[in-house]
Amino acid sequence: MSDVATPRSGHRPIAWLLSRLPSGLVLLLLFAVGLWGHHTGWQAPKFSTLFGGEPAVSEDWCVEHSVPESTCLACHPELAGESAADWCKEHGVPESKCTICHPEILATGIAADWCKEHGVPESGCTLCHPEIARKGEVADDDSVPIVTAADHAVPAGPPKPGKDPATCQKHALKVQFASKEALDKVGVRLGQVIERPMAEAVAVPAHIDYDRTRFARVVSRVTGTARYLGKQLGDAVAAGDVLVLIDAAEAGQAKAELLQAFASHDVAVANEKRLERFVAEGFGKDTDRIQASAASREAAIRLFQAQQAILNLGLPLPEGTPTPDSVAGLGIPEAVLKALPEAIRSANLLPLRAPQSGVVVRLGLVAGDTVDTSRVLFEIADPRRMWVLMDVPQPLSSRILLGARVLFRADRAIGEPVPGHVDWISTAVDDVTRTLQARSIVDNPNGALRANTFGKAQIVIRPTAKVIAVPSAAVQWEGCCHVVFVRLADTVFQTRKVRIGARDAAYTEVLAGVLPGEVVVTAASHVLVAEILKSNLGAGCCEDK
Repeated sequence: MSDVATPRSGHRPIAWLLSRLPSGLVLLLLFAVGLWGHHTGWQAPKFSTLFGGEPAVSEDWCVEHSVPESTCLACHPELAGESAADWCKEHGVPESKCTICHPEILATGIAADWCKEHGVPESGCTLCHPEIARKGEVADDDSVPIVTAADHAVPAGPPKPGKDPATCQKHALKVQFASKEALDKVGVRLGQVIERPMAEAVAVPAHIDYDRTRFARVVSRVTGTARYLGKQLGDAVAAGDVLVLIDAAEAGQAKAELLQAFASHDVAVANEKRLERFVAEGFGKDTDRIQASAASREAAIRLFQAQQAILNLGLPLPEGTPTPDSVAGLGIPEAVLKALPEAIRSANLLPLRAPQSGVVVRLGLVAGDTVDTSRVLFEIADPRRMWVLMDVPQPLSSRILLGARVLFRADRAIGEPVPGHVDWISTAVDDVTRTLQARSIVDNPNGALRANTFGKAQIVIRPTAKVIAVPSAAVQWEGCCHVVFVRLADTVFQTRKVRIGARDAAYTEVLAGVLPGEVVVTAASHVLVAEILKSNLGAGCCEDK
Protein backbone atom coordinates (compact mmCIF):
# COMPACT_ATOMS: atom_id res chain seq x y z
CA MET A 1 0.00 0.00 0.00
CA SER A 2 1.15 3.46 -0.66
CA ASP A 3 2.10 5.71 2.18
CA VAL A 4 0.43 8.75 0.44
CA ALA A 5 -2.94 9.68 1.91
CA THR A 6 -5.76 9.92 -0.62
CA PRO A 7 -8.98 11.89 -0.16
CA ARG A 8 -12.13 10.07 0.48
CA SER A 9 -14.14 9.24 -2.62
CA GLY A 10 -17.16 11.28 -1.45
CA HIS A 11 -15.21 14.59 -1.61
CA ARG A 12 -14.12 14.32 -5.29
CA PRO A 13 -17.36 15.56 -7.04
CA ILE A 14 -17.59 18.58 -4.76
CA ALA A 15 -14.01 19.62 -5.51
CA TRP A 16 -14.56 19.30 -9.25
CA LEU A 17 -17.70 21.47 -9.12
CA LEU A 18 -15.98 24.15 -7.08
CA SER A 19 -13.07 24.32 -9.56
CA ARG A 20 -15.40 24.98 -12.54
CA LEU A 21 -17.89 27.33 -10.89
CA PRO A 22 -16.39 30.71 -12.09
CA SER A 23 -16.45 29.75 -15.81
CA GLY A 24 -20.06 28.66 -15.61
CA LEU A 25 -21.11 31.88 -13.96
CA VAL A 26 -19.44 33.90 -16.73
CA LEU A 27 -21.20 31.92 -19.45
CA LEU A 28 -24.52 32.25 -17.67
CA LEU A 29 -24.05 36.03 -17.33
CA LEU A 30 -23.22 36.44 -21.03
CA PHE A 31 -26.30 34.44 -21.99
CA ALA A 32 -28.47 36.66 -19.80
CA VAL A 33 -27.01 39.83 -21.35
CA GLY A 34 -27.72 38.48 -24.82
CA LEU A 35 -31.36 37.82 -23.99
CA TRP A 36 -31.74 41.30 -22.53
CA GLY A 37 -30.06 43.00 -25.52
CA HIS A 38 -32.21 41.16 -28.04
CA HIS A 39 -35.33 42.03 -26.10
CA THR A 40 -34.52 45.77 -25.77
CA GLY A 41 -32.97 46.30 -29.18
CA TRP A 42 -29.59 46.93 -27.44
CA GLN A 43 -30.81 50.24 -26.09
CA ALA A 44 -29.89 51.10 -22.52
CA PRO A 45 -32.85 51.88 -20.24
CA LYS A 46 -33.28 55.37 -18.97
CA PHE A 47 -31.92 56.29 -15.57
CA SER A 48 -35.43 56.65 -14.12
CA THR A 49 -36.33 53.10 -15.17
CA LEU A 50 -33.28 51.57 -13.51
CA PHE A 51 -33.96 53.31 -10.25
CA GLY A 52 -37.65 52.91 -9.82
CA GLY A 53 -39.02 55.73 -12.03
CA GLU A 54 -41.82 55.47 -14.57
CA PRO A 55 -41.06 53.09 -17.51
CA ALA A 56 -39.87 54.87 -20.72
CA VAL A 57 -42.29 55.32 -23.59
CA SER A 58 -41.01 53.73 -26.86
CA GLU A 59 -39.48 56.43 -29.15
CA ASP A 60 -40.86 57.26 -32.62
CA TRP A 61 -37.77 56.14 -34.52
CA CYS A 62 -37.08 53.66 -37.33
CA VAL A 63 -33.69 52.23 -36.57
CA GLU A 64 -33.37 50.54 -39.95
CA HIS A 65 -33.86 53.70 -42.03
CA SER A 66 -32.82 56.39 -39.51
CA VAL A 67 -36.01 58.44 -39.81
CA PRO A 68 -39.06 58.81 -37.54
CA GLU A 69 -41.13 55.62 -37.62
CA SER A 70 -44.36 57.54 -38.13
CA THR A 71 -43.05 59.12 -41.36
CA CYS A 72 -40.84 56.33 -42.68
CA LEU A 73 -41.79 55.85 -46.33
CA ALA A 74 -39.75 52.67 -46.66
CA CYS A 75 -41.76 50.98 -43.89
CA HIS A 76 -45.05 52.70 -44.65
CA PRO A 77 -45.31 53.23 -48.44
CA GLU A 78 -48.94 54.18 -48.05
CA LEU A 79 -47.74 57.56 -46.69
CA ALA A 80 -46.49 58.37 -50.19
CA GLY A 81 -49.59 57.05 -51.93
CA GLU A 82 -48.05 53.66 -52.77
CA SER A 83 -49.69 50.31 -52.25
CA ALA A 84 -48.36 48.42 -49.24
CA ALA A 85 -49.33 45.15 -50.94
CA ASP A 86 -47.20 46.02 -54.00
CA TRP A 87 -44.07 47.22 -52.25
CA CYS A 88 -40.53 45.85 -52.19
CA LYS A 89 -39.30 46.77 -48.72
CA GLU A 90 -35.79 45.62 -49.52
CA HIS A 91 -35.28 48.13 -52.35
CA GLY A 92 -37.91 50.77 -51.56
CA VAL A 93 -39.91 50.67 -54.84
CA PRO A 94 -43.13 49.01 -56.01
CA GLU A 95 -42.64 45.25 -56.27
CA SER A 96 -44.05 45.24 -59.79
CA LYS A 97 -41.27 47.61 -60.91
CA CYS A 98 -38.34 46.24 -58.95
CA THR A 99 -35.86 45.17 -61.60
CA ILE A 100 -33.53 43.61 -59.03
CA CYS A 101 -36.14 41.21 -57.66
CA HIS A 102 -37.63 40.72 -61.14
CA PRO A 103 -34.85 41.08 -63.73
CA GLU A 104 -37.14 39.66 -66.38
CA ILE A 105 -38.68 43.15 -66.59
CA LEU A 106 -35.52 44.33 -68.31
CA ALA A 107 -35.96 41.84 -71.14
CA THR A 108 -38.93 43.74 -72.53
CA GLY A 109 -38.31 47.17 -71.02
CA ILE A 110 -40.73 49.36 -69.09
CA ALA A 111 -42.82 50.47 -72.05
CA ALA A 112 -45.83 51.09 -69.86
CA ASP A 113 -43.95 53.81 -67.95
CA TRP A 114 -42.13 55.65 -70.71
CA CYS A 115 -43.21 58.78 -72.55
CA LYS A 116 -41.77 58.36 -76.03
CA GLU A 117 -42.80 61.87 -77.04
CA HIS A 118 -40.77 63.64 -74.35
CA GLY A 119 -38.13 61.04 -73.49
CA VAL A 120 -38.84 60.72 -69.74
CA PRO A 121 -40.83 58.23 -67.64
CA GLU A 122 -44.57 58.61 -68.15
CA SER A 123 -45.09 58.72 -64.38
CA GLY A 124 -42.75 61.73 -64.19
CA CYS A 125 -43.67 63.55 -67.41
CA THR A 126 -44.95 66.92 -66.28
CA LEU A 127 -45.73 67.92 -69.87
CA CYS A 128 -48.27 65.10 -70.26
CA HIS A 129 -49.36 65.12 -66.61
CA PRO A 130 -48.92 68.64 -65.19
CA GLU A 131 -50.99 67.59 -62.17
CA ILE A 132 -47.99 65.69 -60.74
CA ALA A 133 -45.93 68.89 -60.37
CA ARG A 134 -45.27 69.80 -56.73
CA LYS A 135 -45.00 73.57 -56.69
CA GLY A 136 -43.89 75.49 -53.65
CA GLU A 137 -41.88 78.36 -52.25
CA VAL A 138 -38.26 78.41 -51.13
CA ALA A 139 -37.40 80.03 -47.83
CA ASP A 140 -34.55 82.53 -47.95
CA ASP A 141 -32.41 80.45 -45.61
CA ASP A 142 -32.90 77.35 -47.79
CA SER A 143 -31.93 78.91 -51.09
CA VAL A 144 -28.50 79.43 -52.56
CA PRO A 145 -27.72 82.62 -54.48
CA ILE A 146 -27.31 82.19 -58.24
CA VAL A 147 -24.93 84.45 -60.15
CA THR A 148 -26.63 86.01 -63.14
CA ALA A 149 -24.93 84.94 -66.34
CA ALA A 150 -25.09 86.06 -69.92
CA ASP A 151 -28.14 84.98 -71.85
CA HIS A 152 -25.97 82.94 -74.21
CA ALA A 153 -25.92 79.25 -73.38
CA VAL A 154 -24.12 76.29 -74.88
CA PRO A 155 -25.81 73.03 -75.89
CA ALA A 156 -25.72 70.32 -73.27
CA GLY A 157 -24.16 68.01 -75.85
CA PRO A 158 -24.88 64.34 -76.42
CA PRO A 159 -25.95 62.33 -73.35
CA LYS A 160 -23.29 60.40 -71.50
CA PRO A 161 -23.00 56.74 -72.46
CA GLY A 162 -25.17 54.57 -70.26
CA LYS A 163 -27.84 51.91 -70.25
CA ASP A 164 -31.28 52.20 -71.81
CA PRO A 165 -33.11 54.81 -69.68
CA ALA A 166 -36.44 53.11 -70.44
CA THR A 167 -35.34 50.13 -68.31
CA CYS A 168 -34.25 52.26 -65.33
CA GLN A 169 -36.61 52.74 -62.40
CA LYS A 170 -34.64 55.12 -60.22
CA HIS A 171 -37.31 57.76 -60.73
CA ALA A 172 -39.48 55.60 -58.43
CA LEU A 173 -37.11 56.25 -55.52
CA LYS A 174 -37.69 58.87 -52.87
CA VAL A 175 -35.01 60.23 -50.55
CA GLN A 176 -36.06 60.91 -46.97
CA PHE A 177 -34.11 62.79 -44.31
CA ALA A 178 -34.61 62.37 -40.58
CA SER A 179 -35.29 66.04 -39.96
CA LYS A 180 -34.83 69.57 -41.22
CA GLU A 181 -31.67 69.73 -39.17
CA ALA A 182 -30.30 66.72 -41.03
CA LEU A 183 -30.81 68.59 -44.31
CA ASP A 184 -28.89 71.57 -43.01
CA LYS A 185 -26.12 69.35 -41.67
CA VAL A 186 -25.27 67.87 -45.10
CA GLY A 187 -25.58 71.29 -46.76
CA VAL A 188 -28.76 70.76 -48.77
CA ARG A 189 -30.09 73.96 -50.33
CA LEU A 190 -33.15 74.47 -52.50
CA GLY A 191 -34.02 76.42 -55.61
CA GLN A 192 -37.06 76.88 -57.81
CA VAL A 193 -37.73 75.80 -61.35
CA ILE A 194 -38.17 79.03 -63.30
CA GLU A 195 -38.81 80.40 -66.76
CA ARG A 196 -36.06 82.61 -68.13
CA PRO A 197 -34.59 83.77 -71.46
CA MET A 198 -31.89 81.44 -72.73
CA ALA A 199 -30.43 81.43 -76.24
CA GLU A 200 -28.65 78.26 -77.25
CA ALA A 201 -25.20 78.93 -78.66
CA VAL A 202 -22.15 77.04 -79.85
CA ALA A 203 -18.64 77.97 -78.72
CA VAL A 204 -16.05 78.01 -81.48
CA PRO A 205 -12.38 79.10 -81.69
CA ALA A 206 -11.98 82.68 -82.84
CA HIS A 207 -9.40 85.42 -83.14
CA ILE A 208 -9.31 89.18 -83.62
CA ASP A 209 -8.04 90.82 -86.80
CA TYR A 210 -8.04 94.34 -88.18
CA ASP A 211 -11.00 95.37 -90.26
CA ARG A 212 -9.50 94.82 -93.69
CA THR A 213 -11.72 97.48 -95.21
CA ARG A 214 -9.87 99.94 -92.94
CA PHE A 215 -6.40 98.51 -93.39
CA ALA A 216 -3.64 99.50 -95.83
CA ARG A 217 -0.15 98.35 -96.75
CA VAL A 218 2.09 101.04 -98.20
CA VAL A 219 4.83 100.16 -100.70
CA SER A 220 7.06 102.31 -102.87
CA ARG A 221 6.25 102.67 -106.56
CA VAL A 222 9.90 103.08 -107.44
CA THR A 223 13.29 101.86 -106.28
CA GLY A 224 15.23 104.34 -104.21
CA THR A 225 16.56 105.37 -100.80
CA ALA A 226 14.51 106.47 -97.79
CA ARG A 227 15.69 109.98 -96.91
CA TYR A 228 13.10 111.23 -94.43
CA LEU A 229 10.58 109.46 -92.18
CA GLY A 230 7.51 111.52 -91.43
CA LYS A 231 5.80 108.93 -89.19
CA GLN A 232 6.98 106.32 -86.72
CA LEU A 233 5.45 103.12 -85.35
CA GLY A 234 2.32 103.84 -83.33
CA ASP A 235 1.80 107.34 -84.71
CA ALA A 236 -1.69 108.41 -85.64
CA VAL A 237 -2.00 109.48 -89.24
CA ALA A 238 -4.58 111.25 -91.35
CA ALA A 239 -5.26 110.48 -94.96
CA GLY A 240 -2.68 112.31 -97.09
CA ASP A 241 0.03 112.67 -94.43
CA VAL A 242 3.59 112.22 -95.71
CA LEU A 243 5.00 108.94 -94.41
CA VAL A 244 8.44 108.93 -96.06
CA LEU A 245 10.43 110.77 -98.73
CA ILE A 246 12.22 108.49 -101.19
CA ASP A 247 15.15 109.64 -103.26
CA ALA A 248 14.49 107.96 -106.64
CA ALA A 249 16.11 108.79 -109.97
CA GLU A 250 12.92 107.68 -111.71
CA ALA A 251 11.00 110.45 -109.95
CA GLY A 252 13.51 113.10 -111.04
CA GLN A 253 13.41 111.86 -114.61
CA ALA A 254 9.61 111.97 -114.66
CA LYS A 255 9.63 115.56 -113.40
CA ALA A 256 12.19 116.58 -116.05
CA GLU A 257 10.17 114.94 -118.80
CA LEU A 258 7.10 116.80 -117.58
CA LEU A 259 8.95 120.14 -117.91
CA GLN A 260 10.21 119.22 -121.39
CA ALA A 261 6.76 118.06 -122.49
CA PHE A 262 5.20 121.33 -121.32
CA ALA A 263 7.83 123.35 -123.18
CA SER A 264 7.53 121.31 -126.39
CA HIS A 265 3.77 121.53 -126.26
CA ASP A 266 3.83 125.30 -125.84
CA VAL A 267 6.16 125.67 -128.83
CA ALA A 268 4.10 123.35 -131.02
CA VAL A 269 0.85 125.11 -130.17
CA ALA A 270 2.36 128.53 -130.87
CA ASN A 271 3.82 127.38 -134.21
CA GLU A 272 0.46 125.90 -135.25
CA LYS A 273 -1.31 129.18 -134.51
CA ARG A 274 1.32 131.22 -136.41
CA LEU A 275 1.03 129.08 -139.55
CA GLU A 276 -2.75 129.19 -139.44
CA ARG A 277 -2.55 132.99 -139.44
CA PHE A 278 -0.08 133.03 -142.32
CA VAL A 279 -2.24 130.71 -144.43
CA ALA A 280 -5.27 132.83 -143.70
CA GLU A 281 -3.40 135.94 -144.86
CA GLY A 282 -2.18 134.15 -148.04
CA PHE A 283 1.48 134.03 -147.12
CA GLY A 284 1.83 130.35 -146.23
CA LYS A 285 1.14 126.95 -147.62
CA ASP A 286 -1.62 124.73 -146.41
CA THR A 287 0.78 121.79 -146.12
CA ASP A 288 2.86 123.77 -143.61
CA ARG A 289 -0.27 124.34 -141.55
CA ILE A 290 -1.08 120.62 -141.59
CA GLN A 291 2.43 119.70 -140.48
CA ALA A 292 2.32 122.21 -137.65
CA SER A 293 -1.03 120.83 -136.52
CA ALA A 294 0.37 117.28 -136.48
CA ALA A 295 3.41 118.42 -134.48
CA SER A 296 1.10 120.12 -131.99
CA ARG A 297 -0.87 116.92 -131.53
CA GLU A 298 2.32 114.90 -131.01
CA ALA A 299 3.46 117.41 -128.39
CA ALA A 300 0.10 117.07 -126.64
CA ILE A 301 0.53 113.29 -126.59
CA ARG A 302 4.01 113.60 -125.09
CA LEU A 303 2.63 116.01 -122.48
CA PHE A 304 -0.14 113.55 -121.65
CA GLN A 305 2.41 110.77 -121.24
CA ALA A 306 4.58 112.95 -118.97
CA GLN A 307 1.55 113.89 -116.87
CA GLN A 308 0.49 110.25 -116.63
CA ALA A 309 3.98 109.29 -115.42
CA ILE A 310 3.67 111.89 -112.67
CA LEU A 311 0.25 110.54 -111.65
CA ASN A 312 1.57 106.98 -111.68
CA LEU A 313 4.13 108.02 -109.07
CA GLY A 314 1.32 109.26 -106.85
CA LEU A 315 2.19 112.91 -107.39
CA PRO A 316 -0.31 115.68 -108.14
CA LEU A 317 -0.09 117.60 -111.40
CA PRO A 318 1.26 121.14 -111.08
CA GLU A 319 -1.17 124.03 -111.41
CA GLY A 320 -0.57 126.34 -114.34
CA THR A 321 2.72 126.35 -116.21
CA PRO A 322 5.28 124.30 -114.28
CA THR A 323 8.68 125.64 -113.39
CA PRO A 324 11.76 123.72 -112.19
CA ASP A 325 11.24 125.04 -108.65
CA SER A 326 7.56 124.10 -108.53
CA VAL A 327 8.18 120.63 -109.98
CA ALA A 328 11.20 119.84 -107.79
CA GLY A 329 9.10 119.77 -104.62
CA LEU A 330 5.97 118.41 -106.27
CA GLY A 331 3.66 116.77 -103.73
CA ILE A 332 5.78 117.70 -100.70
CA PRO A 333 4.11 120.04 -98.17
CA GLU A 334 5.88 123.33 -97.59
CA ALA A 335 6.36 122.56 -93.88
CA VAL A 336 8.14 119.32 -94.72
CA LEU A 337 10.36 121.01 -97.31
CA LYS A 338 11.43 123.60 -94.76
CA ALA A 339 12.26 120.87 -92.22
CA LEU A 340 14.51 118.99 -94.68
CA PRO A 341 18.29 119.39 -94.33
CA GLU A 342 19.81 121.15 -97.31
CA ALA A 343 21.96 118.10 -98.06
CA ILE A 344 19.01 115.84 -98.93
CA ARG A 345 16.94 118.34 -100.92
CA SER A 346 16.61 117.09 -104.44
CA ALA A 347 14.23 116.99 -107.38
CA ASN A 348 14.38 113.19 -107.03
CA LEU A 349 12.38 113.21 -103.78
CA LEU A 350 9.13 111.26 -103.99
CA PRO A 351 6.68 111.48 -101.07
CA LEU A 352 4.65 108.40 -99.99
CA ARG A 353 1.38 109.48 -98.41
CA ALA A 354 -1.03 107.71 -96.05
CA PRO A 355 -3.95 106.34 -98.08
CA GLN A 356 -6.29 106.46 -95.06
CA SER A 357 -6.56 107.60 -91.48
CA GLY A 358 -5.51 105.28 -88.69
CA VAL A 359 -2.45 104.19 -86.75
CA VAL A 360 0.91 102.97 -88.01
CA VAL A 361 0.84 99.34 -86.83
CA ARG A 362 3.93 98.21 -88.71
CA LEU A 363 7.06 100.07 -89.81
CA GLY A 364 9.31 98.21 -92.22
CA LEU A 365 12.22 100.62 -92.73
CA VAL A 366 14.56 103.18 -91.21
CA ALA A 367 16.06 106.31 -92.72
CA GLY A 368 18.72 105.38 -95.25
CA ASP A 369 17.22 102.03 -96.24
CA THR A 370 17.08 101.04 -99.87
CA VAL A 371 13.50 100.29 -100.86
CA ASP A 372 11.90 98.59 -103.85
CA THR A 373 8.43 97.90 -105.13
CA SER A 374 8.10 94.52 -103.32
CA ARG A 375 8.85 95.71 -99.79
CA VAL A 376 6.04 96.68 -97.40
CA LEU A 377 7.11 99.91 -95.74
CA PHE A 378 4.08 100.79 -93.59
CA GLU A 379 0.90 99.10 -92.39
CA ILE A 380 -1.89 101.41 -91.32
CA ALA A 381 -5.04 100.23 -89.57
CA ASP A 382 -8.07 101.83 -87.98
CA PRO A 383 -8.41 99.98 -84.64
CA ARG A 384 -11.77 101.56 -83.81
CA ARG A 385 -13.45 98.66 -85.59
CA MET A 386 -12.21 95.06 -85.65
CA TRP A 387 -13.08 91.69 -87.13
CA VAL A 388 -13.83 88.55 -85.13
CA LEU A 389 -12.94 85.60 -87.35
CA MET A 390 -14.53 82.34 -86.21
CA ASP A 391 -13.65 78.79 -87.22
CA VAL A 392 -16.91 76.83 -87.21
CA PRO A 393 -16.66 73.00 -87.21
CA GLN A 394 -18.14 71.60 -90.40
CA PRO A 395 -20.96 69.64 -88.66
CA LEU A 396 -22.25 72.92 -87.20
CA SER A 397 -21.88 74.99 -90.36
CA SER A 398 -25.50 74.51 -91.43
CA ARG A 399 -26.74 75.99 -88.14
CA ILE A 400 -24.84 79.28 -88.48
CA LEU A 401 -26.95 82.03 -90.03
CA LEU A 402 -26.23 85.58 -91.15
CA GLY A 403 -27.24 88.07 -88.49
CA ALA A 404 -26.82 85.58 -85.62
CA ARG A 405 -25.67 87.12 -82.35
CA VAL A 406 -22.03 86.63 -81.39
CA LEU A 407 -20.29 87.06 -78.04
CA PHE A 408 -16.47 87.02 -78.13
CA ARG A 409 -14.30 86.55 -75.05
CA ALA A 410 -10.53 86.58 -75.31
CA ASP A 411 -8.47 83.92 -73.53
CA ARG A 412 -7.67 84.97 -69.96
CA ALA A 413 -9.53 88.22 -70.54
CA ILE A 414 -10.87 90.30 -67.68
CA GLY A 415 -14.04 92.24 -68.34
CA GLU A 416 -17.19 91.96 -70.34
CA PRO A 417 -17.34 89.92 -73.55
CA VAL A 418 -17.67 91.77 -76.83
CA PRO A 419 -21.02 91.52 -78.67
CA GLY A 420 -21.52 91.42 -82.42
CA HIS A 421 -23.40 89.73 -85.27
CA VAL A 422 -22.41 87.34 -88.03
CA ASP A 423 -22.08 89.47 -91.17
CA TRP A 424 -20.23 87.04 -93.49
CA ILE A 425 -19.99 83.27 -93.90
CA SER A 426 -17.42 81.73 -96.20
CA THR A 427 -18.63 79.72 -99.16
CA ALA A 428 -15.80 77.20 -98.82
CA VAL A 429 -14.50 74.90 -96.08
CA ASP A 430 -10.81 75.17 -95.24
CA ASP A 431 -8.81 72.39 -96.90
CA VAL A 432 -6.63 71.76 -93.86
CA THR A 433 -8.75 72.45 -90.78
CA ARG A 434 -12.08 71.42 -92.38
CA THR A 435 -13.74 74.37 -90.68
CA LEU A 436 -15.97 77.09 -92.08
CA GLN A 437 -14.91 80.66 -91.43
CA ALA A 438 -17.45 83.23 -90.34
CA ARG A 439 -16.95 86.88 -89.45
CA SER A 440 -18.38 89.42 -87.07
CA ILE A 441 -17.60 93.16 -87.12
CA VAL A 442 -17.30 94.64 -83.63
CA ASP A 443 -16.72 98.19 -82.42
CA ASN A 444 -13.54 98.89 -80.49
CA PRO A 445 -13.80 102.53 -79.39
CA ASN A 446 -11.42 102.23 -76.44
CA GLY A 447 -8.88 100.00 -78.18
CA ALA A 448 -9.28 97.11 -75.76
CA LEU A 449 -9.33 94.53 -78.56
CA ARG A 450 -5.94 93.67 -80.03
CA ALA A 451 -5.31 92.05 -83.39
CA ASN A 452 -4.24 88.39 -83.32
CA THR A 453 -5.89 87.85 -79.93
CA PHE A 454 -7.29 84.34 -79.61
CA GLY A 455 -10.38 83.36 -77.69
CA LYS A 456 -13.82 81.79 -77.93
CA ALA A 457 -16.89 83.08 -79.70
CA GLN A 458 -20.39 82.00 -78.80
CA ILE A 459 -22.70 82.01 -81.82
CA VAL A 460 -26.41 81.87 -81.12
CA ILE A 461 -28.00 79.03 -83.07
CA ARG A 462 -31.38 78.84 -81.33
CA PRO A 463 -32.74 82.09 -79.93
CA THR A 464 -35.64 81.55 -77.55
CA ALA A 465 -37.76 83.90 -75.52
CA LYS A 466 -38.28 81.75 -72.42
CA VAL A 467 -37.39 78.22 -71.39
CA ILE A 468 -37.93 76.10 -68.29
CA ALA A 469 -34.66 76.09 -66.36
CA VAL A 470 -33.21 74.90 -63.06
CA PRO A 471 -30.00 75.95 -61.32
CA SER A 472 -27.25 73.89 -62.93
CA ALA A 473 -26.19 72.48 -59.55
CA ALA A 474 -29.56 70.72 -59.33
CA VAL A 475 -28.90 68.44 -62.32
CA GLN A 476 -27.05 65.20 -61.60
CA TRP A 477 -26.08 62.20 -63.74
CA GLU A 478 -27.00 58.92 -62.02
CA GLY A 479 -25.69 56.37 -64.49
CA CYS A 480 -28.14 56.42 -67.37
CA CYS A 481 -30.19 59.59 -66.95
CA HIS A 482 -30.04 63.15 -65.75
CA VAL A 483 -32.10 63.60 -62.59
CA VAL A 484 -33.22 66.34 -60.23
CA PHE A 485 -34.75 65.94 -56.79
CA VAL A 486 -38.16 67.56 -56.36
CA ARG A 487 -39.36 68.44 -52.87
CA LEU A 488 -42.48 66.52 -51.86
CA ALA A 489 -42.39 67.47 -48.16
CA ASP A 490 -39.98 69.22 -45.85
CA THR A 491 -37.73 66.15 -45.62
CA VAL A 492 -38.88 64.03 -48.58
CA PHE A 493 -37.63 64.37 -52.17
CA GLN A 494 -38.72 62.57 -55.32
CA THR A 495 -36.19 61.50 -57.94
CA ARG A 496 -37.31 63.03 -61.23
CA LYS A 497 -35.70 62.16 -64.55
CA VAL A 498 -35.24 65.15 -66.85
CA ARG A 499 -34.19 65.77 -70.43
CA ILE A 500 -31.87 68.76 -70.57
CA GLY A 501 -31.15 71.29 -73.29
CA ALA A 502 -28.82 74.29 -73.22
CA ARG A 503 -26.57 75.34 -70.33
CA ASP A 504 -25.02 78.57 -69.19
CA ALA A 505 -22.94 79.43 -66.15
CA ALA A 506 -25.91 79.45 -63.78
CA TYR A 507 -28.87 77.55 -65.28
CA THR A 508 -29.67 74.46 -67.31
CA GLU A 509 -32.64 74.25 -69.66
CA VAL A 510 -35.03 71.39 -68.93
CA LEU A 511 -36.94 70.15 -71.96
CA ALA A 512 -39.07 67.68 -70.01
CA GLY A 513 -39.44 66.50 -66.42
CA VAL A 514 -40.27 69.56 -64.28
CA LEU A 515 -42.52 72.61 -64.40
CA PRO A 516 -41.96 76.20 -63.23
CA GLY A 517 -42.66 76.67 -59.54
CA GLU A 518 -41.43 73.26 -58.40
CA VAL A 519 -38.71 73.23 -55.73
CA VAL A 520 -35.56 71.21 -56.36
CA VAL A 521 -32.38 70.46 -54.46
CA THR A 522 -29.45 72.59 -55.65
CA ALA A 523 -26.46 72.51 -53.33
CA ALA A 524 -25.47 69.01 -52.11
CA SER A 525 -27.69 67.28 -54.67
CA HIS A 526 -24.86 64.77 -55.08
CA VAL A 527 -25.67 63.52 -51.58
CA LEU A 528 -29.11 62.45 -52.76
CA VAL A 529 -27.61 60.74 -55.82
CA ALA A 530 -25.38 58.71 -53.53
CA GLU A 531 -28.43 57.76 -51.50
CA ILE A 532 -30.41 56.42 -54.46
CA LEU A 533 -27.38 54.54 -55.77
CA LYS A 534 -27.15 52.63 -52.48
CA SER A 535 -30.04 50.44 -53.54
CA ASN A 536 -28.27 49.49 -56.79
CA LEU A 537 -31.75 49.61 -58.29
CA GLY A 538 -32.48 48.88 -61.92
CA ALA A 539 -29.73 46.53 -62.97
CA GLY A 540 -29.97 48.11 -66.40
CA CYS A 541 -28.63 51.44 -65.13
CA CYS A 542 -25.38 51.05 -63.33
CA GLU A 543 -24.32 47.45 -63.75
CA ASP A 544 -22.94 45.77 -66.83
CA LYS A 545 -24.67 42.62 -67.88
